[in-house]
Amino acid sequence: MLADTPPILSEVENLRFFIPPVYGTHLLPLPWHSPLDAWGDSGISFIPVKSGLSRHVVRFIESGEKRFAVKETSLESAQREFANYVQLVKREIPTLIPVGVVSRYEGTEIVSTKVGQQPQVRDTGYIVTELMEKVIPDSFLFKRGFTKENRNKIWDAVIRLFIQLHSRGIYWGDASLANMLIRFETEVVPELGKRTLLTAILADAETVEIHPAISDSLRMADVEFFLESMLWTEADLRASGIVRDPMITERDQAYIMASYKGRFAVELEIASFELVTHIDVDKLLGNFDVKGYGKLLLQHIQEHKWYVSERKGREVTLIEAAEDWYKEIFKPVCKIFHDQGLLEFFPDKTASSLYVEIMEHKYFMSEREKKDVGLVAALEDYSRRYAQHEPVHMTLGSIIRALTSLLGGGDPQRTNIYLS
Repeated sequence: MLADTPPILSEVENLRFFIPPVYGTHLLPLPWHSPLDAWGDSGISFIPVKSGLSRHVVRFIESGEKRFAVKETSLESAQREFANYVQLVKREIPTLIPVGVVSRYEGTEIVSTKVGQQPQVRDTGYIVTELMEKVIPDSFLFKRGFTKENRNKIWDAVIRLFIQLHSRGIYWGDASLANMLIRFETEVVPELGKRTLLTAILADAETVEIHPAISDSLRMADVEFFLESMLWTEADLRASGIVRDPMITERDQAYIMASYKGRFAVELEIASFELVTHIDVDKLLGNFDVKGYGKLLLQHIQEHKWYVSERKGREVTLIEAAEDWYKEIFKPVCKIFHDQGLLEFFPDKTASSLYVEIMEHKYFMSEREKKDVGLVAALEDYSRRYAQHEPVHMTLGSIIRALTSLLGGGDPQRTNIYLS
């Protein structure tokens, strides 16, 4: 476990190394006696990593088999940022992984204060983090031509980072795309399908504040500052000749604000759902897309609770019912969707999101027809309306047979709940 302040590994002349011993052989020999922008004169080979605009000098180096990012700042700022990174990692926020802090004593200077002339120690500080792979900074991200859909995916990643911070009581205070990295990854989730993940990574923690909870006004201040910062970032990148097209439009700003408000409401619903069911939504269900999914699934679990209680001849708890529902209903149904090829007709869906949407469709069909229409009818109607190409009906036959076998299985009560 990382400590908020690493121990002093070594103290040499005017240098102090707050670095875990495991990194000593890699970092102690570097030319810390010189400013970072002069390290090239010391024979240090920098790694040619894409980096964005920064108000600090940042260099990427390889020492032995280790690769690091080094940022030059003040000692106070470096120590504060290190401690913030440690707390963010503990709270599972996507962020840089801190390694340690190095300080160089620069002497003292006399400064004027309210009580007269006072000596003040001057220290240059360096914060060292692990070099993160497969990430893109803002200045390179927007060199690419993006469709509206792909721009929204970038904004969705940014919004997700805000949600993760704010739901854990963290106020950023300096939220900007220049202080983030975007990582593109492809993940294959069993039964849920393949999905491309864009993750926004917090890459400047100097101003982070951590509280038990933060107010709505602080949350909105973070998002509003981000929108303002995008305009400043765009101006800087234009002046540098890096981008020509607008980085953020009025439509983008409206999308970010509306999506953030909606996603934060969903996050509260997820927290409530996880509290009563003990189901990790992100890992096991693939997250909720819109508000109301949690309420809908909880209703299914309540129905399943009745069924399991009847079958066992005793009242089972909601947590027991949720675990049984996940293993016996949700996961097998998603596997059928995946294995039988239904996802090919809904390329923007995972098996889990398709499950929830079909169940939601079933609910509205049943409300309209004043009776429970059953899963099969809902699946057929949903596919007919929303499948992106034909002939989905040729796939539905095998899916319906598999679902009937799974959810019926000769048990009239089970058939009644899931297929009637």
